[in-house]
Amino acid sequence: MGHAQPLTVFENAFTQGTVQQIVGDTVLVAGKCGIVRALRAESCLLVPQPRDTVLLALLDDGSAWVLALLRRNASADTTAELRLPDTATLRARTLDIRADDAALTAESLHLHGKSLALEGDAVVITSRLLTLGGQVLLQGFAVMRTLARNLGEQIARRVGRYGSLDENVDGLARRTAGRAQVAVDTTYRLRAENADMRASGQMDLDASHIKVG
Repeated sequence: MGHAQPLTVFENAFTQGTVQQIVGDTVLVAGKCGIVRALRAESCLLVPQPRDTVLLALLDDGSAWVLALLRRNASADTTAELRLPDTATLRARTLDIRADDAALTAESLHLHGKSLALEGDAVVITSRLLTLGGQVLLQGFAVMRTLARNLGEQIARRVGRYGSLDENVDGLARRTAGRAQVAVDTTYRLRAENADMRASGQMDLDASHIKVG
């Protein structure tokens, strides 16, 4: 608990003072009553710094409390710190936070909401491990580019409908499946400099007309 120095009998009073030093949770304030050792009140969310002007409460039990920061030191080169209790909740029906530049840092960050929207001219997500999970995934892009060193997918069932699909692979494109089916409504063409089709068991070619060569 803070105490006024020198010891003088005070009735409850408010005064202003200038912060001289911060020692742990104790704030040394210089004012009309001399040097006062006070504690920062929980309601004083903006943490005082040296040479700041603060509102000081002197109680008749000898305790002293910094209730509010009245004016910051104009020459201060430190960032103002807004300090909340260890466990705090910010509650509002509608909350709008605006800043030219904002940074949110946490050891563990959770975003919960019935509907979450993330918008920006450029959105970058970087993570050592990125996990996406949901019942339905909808993607709509004018241009989609994926650059990955190793890409692994485990899909029980995948259904895609495309008006036009172009795929270019510079290196080796390999597909392995237990069974494979290709169904084409009109025309199927295979073009290659060298083509090799092999079957260890049986191969069937069935058509009304078969042309070789």
